[in-house]
Amino acid sequence: MRTRTIVWLTLVLVGGLASWACAQPSDDIRALRLADWEPRSMLKTRQSVVEKPAHPVIDVHNHLGGGADRLTPDRVGQYLAEMDAAGVRTVVNLDGQWGQRLAETLEALDEAHPGRFLTFALLDFRGIDDEDWGRREAGRLEESFRAGAKGLKIHKSLGLSYRYKDGKLVPVDDPKLDPVWEMCAKYRRPVMIHTSDPAAFFTPLDRFNERWHELNAHPNWLFHGERFPSRDELLEQRNRAIAKHPNTTFLCAHFGNNPEDVATVGTWLDRYPNMYIDIDARISELGRQPYTTRRFLLKYQDRIMFGTDTTPDRDAYRMYYRFLETDDEYFDCAGGHHRQGFWMIYGVFLPDEVLQKLYHGNAERLLFGLSSDVQEPRAKVLRVPQTDDFAVTGRGDAPAWEKAAWEPLQRRTASGHPYETRVKMLYSRTGLYVLMEAEDRTITATMNEDFLDLWHEDVLEFFLWPDQQYPVYFEYEISPLGVELPILIPNVDGEFLGWRPWHYEDGRKTRKATTVAGGPKQSGARVTGWKAEVFVPYELLKPLQSVPPQPGMRWRANFYRMDYDDGRTTSWDWARVGPNFHDFNRFGTLVFE
Repeated sequence: MRTRTIVWLTLVLVGGLASWACAQPSDDIRALRLADWEPRSMLKTRQSVVEKPAHPVIDVHNHLGGGADRLTPDRVGQYLAEMDAAGVRTVVNLDGQWGQRLAETLEALDEAHPGRFLTFALLDFRGIDDEDWGRREAGRLEESFRAGAKGLKIHKSLGLSYRYKDGKLVPVDDPKLDPVWEMCAKYRRPVMIHTSDPAAFFTPLDRFNERWHELNAHPNWLFHGERFPSRDELLEQRNRAIAKHPNTTFLCAHFGNNPEDVATVGTWLDRYPNMYIDIDARISELGRQPYTTRRFLLKYQDRIMFGTDTTPDRDAYRMYYRFLETDDEYFDCAGGHHRQGFWMIYGVFLPDEVLQKLYHGNAERLLFGLSSDVQEPRAKVLRVPQTDDFAVTGRGDAPAWEKAAWEPLQRRTASGHPYETRVKMLYSRTGLYVLMEAEDRTITATMNEDFLDLWHEDVLEFFLWPDQQYPVYFEYEISPLGVELPILIPNVDGEFLGWRPWHYEDGRKTRKATTVAGGPKQSGARVTGWKAEVFVPYELLKPLQSVPPQPGMRWRANFYRMDYDDGRTTSWDWARVGPNFHDFNRFGTLVFE
């Protein structure tokens, strides 16, 4: 009887709940999931945008990938474009690996763009059970340093996932790693070490977990349970390794991975003089305790570095600048990395002398391969005088040219033909004038029709980018024989396609002429040099923005030359770019007088 009563009551209860649920409207606010809650603050607060930092920035913690297949010229160009837009001088890439992969990474980044990238090596933890693993990996690391690696990166997998064959985790302070730490000391290369993770990742995934939304989306980030050591134990393992190797510099990622307990991080810095920290991916924690954080950053200003752990992105960088430089209140910092909590943060408005140290000063003292004398290439600026229109002859003898100064192009490699190349520029009410003069010995050009691939033979080129908000620019090429290639190029996210300007006649057509010195203007002729004089009407540039230019306006531009005498390729540029001439974010600047 009692059993039947319980069953009956259960059915009634379930039926009642089902009826109640069916009776509720689908938009009942009481059914809103917390994951869908997006509250809009009613506070009226300042919303600052810090487009460029107070000082040049060195990002000491980033992951750009490794190998030639990943680091294509277009992808590296994208990185540089974002760095330049955000005032970032140098990025440390922690994905160098070892061997051939490291060599390819160094070639694509550090060697192709000196001073812009510093690549760190990795260890190979395979075979960790082998008795000679530590000695072997130290030797491999030495090869990496000699190849050009600027430091060593240790992932959080050490302590959390690398295991011996018996299933036991490899601790961070395992003696097998001693030869590795000492190799870093020998070569004075820092160790960027990521140990542990946010405090919430080591607590149960329940209603009390303040990062439950992240852990629901990424369950593999949860390290709570018997399979893992405690967070405190992991940090103690790391600190024991730091204490054991006082001659090795340890850069402890993510604010020492303890931004929830800033006071304890301070005791570590007091105890271990070879320990440093960065702020990457932790402004969400630091910014919700702005008073404590500001006092800490002031006190330990010589031990902290700037980092993001976010692929170069101008808006992400600007979120960090806002946190460090302003006193803005209660703002969302998810754009600086990703959503790491449902709270807002506050700016810490650091003094200028502290910003200088965090942004680049401390990194310059500690990072190998980067010192305070490493500077950005001096920005190229060409002042363009106004003129009345004149005839284009190819000789460059119009009196108007006396207003403009010659600007030299520089050879891009130490080898190659030592020919001099220079350029002038003017502008009128109707268009632009460009005069280019090139020393030469042979006319290495055969093409005699416009719109061919002229860059495979002797050619002078210039690029015009009137408005940086629109990634579309104009390219012009002309050969010694006077044939030309004018094209418009959209370059979006490193993907560029060129097309011939439509209706290329009448008022849209260029005027151009070339002259040759020391010989006839014909293919294969022995000469002493040649000139190209070109007029580009504004009508042809109509698809672009900010055309025509007005006095005081600034356009981005560059000038190039290719020469193929004696089967040797020599190239020149005005503003130094990377391997790709279409590295448009590194163009120089035209200032219209």
